[in-house]
Amino acid sequence: MKLLNVLLFLGLPALLLAGVAGCGQSDGGSPKVMPEKSMKAGTALLVQHQLKVTIHPESNELEVSDELQLPKGNGEPVSVYLNSVFQLSVDGQVIEPQSTVSGVSRYQLAVDDKHSLVLNYKGRLASTPDCSWLVQACLRLDEGGVFLDGNSHWYPHIEGAQHSFSMEVVLPDDWVSLSQGAQTNSGWEEKQPQRTIYLLAGKFKVYQSEEKADQPRAMVYLQGDDPELAARYLKATEQYISEYSRLFGDYPYAKFATVESFWETGWGMPSFTLLGSRVMRFPFILHSSFPHEILHNWWGNGVYVDSREGNWSEGLTAYLADHRNKQVKGEGMNYRRDTLQKYAAFATGGDDFPLNQFRSRHDRATQAVGYGKSLMLFHMLRKKLGDELFFKSLRDFYQTYQFKRAGFDELKTVFERSSGEDLAVFFDQWLNRSGAPVLSLQDATLKPLDDGQQQLNLALHQGQANAAGKPFILDVPVVIQFEDGNTQRETLMLTQQQQSYEWLFSKPVKPVIRVSIDPAFDVFRVPDVREVPPALNVLFSREPKTFVLSRQVPAGMELVWDDFAETFSYGQKNMKVQYDDEALPDDGIVVLLGGDNAMLSGLLDRAKQPFKLTETAYSLNSMNYTCGLHSLALTLQAG
Repeated sequence: MKLLNVLLFLGLPALLLAGVAGCGQSDGGSPKVMPEKSMKAGTALLVQHQLKVTIHPESNELEVSDELQLPKGNGEPVSVYLNSVFQLSVDGQVIEPQSTVSGVSRYQLAVDDKHSLVLNYKGRLASTPDCSWLVQACLRLDEGGVFLDGNSHWYPHIEGAQHSFSMEVVLPDDWVSLSQGAQTNSGWEEKQPQRTIYLLAGKFKVYQSEEKADQPRAMVYLQGDDPELAARYLKATEQYISEYSRLFGDYPYAKFATVESFWETGWGMPSFTLLGSRVMRFPFILHSSFPHEILHNWWGNGVYVDSREGNWSEGLTAYLADHRNKQVKGEGMNYRRDTLQKYAAFATGGDDFPLNQFRSRHDRATQAVGYGKSLMLFHMLRKKLGDELFFKSLRDFYQTYQFKRAGFDELKTVFERSSGEDLAVFFDQWLNRSGAPVLSLQDATLKPLDDGQQQLNLALHQGQANAAGKPFILDVPVVIQFEDGNTQRETLMLTQQQQSYEWLFSKPVKPVIRVSIDPAFDVFRVPDVREVPPALNVLFSREPKTFVLSRQVPAGMELVWDDFAETFSYGQKNMKVQYDDEALPDDGIVVLLGGDNAMLSGLLDRAKQPFKLTETAYSLNSMNYTCGLHSLALTLQAG
């Protein structure tokens, strides 16, 4: 029997089930917004809005007056888009739409000599009570609160436009509102161009830091009274804004607010973030996902993404927030290793795609490429240029394109200008090609020469996973370790499928006992299976899969395991469920469910780690665990 992997679950893996059920986790995601008309990077029409918004939560109704100031045009009518639930009137006259598609109406409106329009409209908006925030637009307008963004089409939108606004918000008693920008006596104001306009409202308890001259204000909106939680977020907000401002330039907004969301989300918007009630109370969030959301105000909500060339902001933000926090703790290598492991698990099959096609995350493959491959691109660029040039280039990029759209091409241009290097090949191979290199050592020999010197020969081989065409051009770190404990570090340029290198030593050296290729995981590549720890990623990523149930399992537990297998069947093309008295397949992933599974006989004896299983407990590495109090997921790999 040739098994790629065997996975064993003893007891119910409750934490894993919670994870697959889709509980929200802050990851720097943000709700999708209306696409802007394709135009040159850095340019966009600017429409100024003077909004008065009245919220009627008891009837799910929104009433809006909006005076739009438009750029000077040629006097022709303009097309304005608005949610079709609204009845629009201009100067007291009801206006009928020219067309309505997918719930969005298009109006053709004349503009006066002052290039302005005054629109009045009202209507009822239907909420999305359970928001699958990775794949759908979310909306709320009811007695529980309000969340409106560009996908709601709640304000007049002109194709290709960005927006500045002042907003007066009329609320029920005991309600507060939130939007991007600065708070005013009656609402909110943002003078810088925005891609979309947000409006939140509800019965929040608001905490805020002391007002300081020329400093953004930290704010926390909670659904209940929790001063200790608020204090932690206020302190962390001030800490990270100060830190990132020193690195990249001044924070671009008047405040940053942390909002306890209506859903279990992790969204980063301009000048605020929405975190689910459970998510924001996890102790690790403050120094993992939370700084990611703050940093998006520089990358994504400070410099906007020109998505025609792919979305660079998620990878850059993950690198400079998530990865950087791990690196400060001495865990950067492990973070990069895990990033490469996830890419190998989720994107090296038919789900891989070039980075320039990434727009937003909606599954594990898009996350592995759009976040993982992208952050490794920036890590390799930093290693190539050095810290000083890398961070100088980012500051220049931020200063040049603040509140403008920019793509990978603009990033490349700024880095080339700062460094004086031609980076065309570097960006081309990591943006426009799918796949990744697979590195291996073909030869490592140390031999004496006739003149008394010693020569060390190395040969590196570059395979390719999910990639076609010429080899990648790589700067590969190599560490050579000698018998006496001395080491030699080299960076080798690998441009061919196989390449040889040699070094001469004038003095005798001890034998080479180890050669490590990219030991710190500084190169984007598919890691060798021996480089990475066992992980359950294989359960999600590889096919075919066979789930094996026990005939002896109690009826209640059988239903649990059935549900468990069904959970993992979502999106799987080649999966089956069978019992432990049936013959196993010859290949693929085999998942054994339950400690009473007959297929366990003799299997655990093959495990390299000491493992014993009885009716009441199991032991691993001399540690005992009581069945029923602990759950275990064990992976065994053939070979």
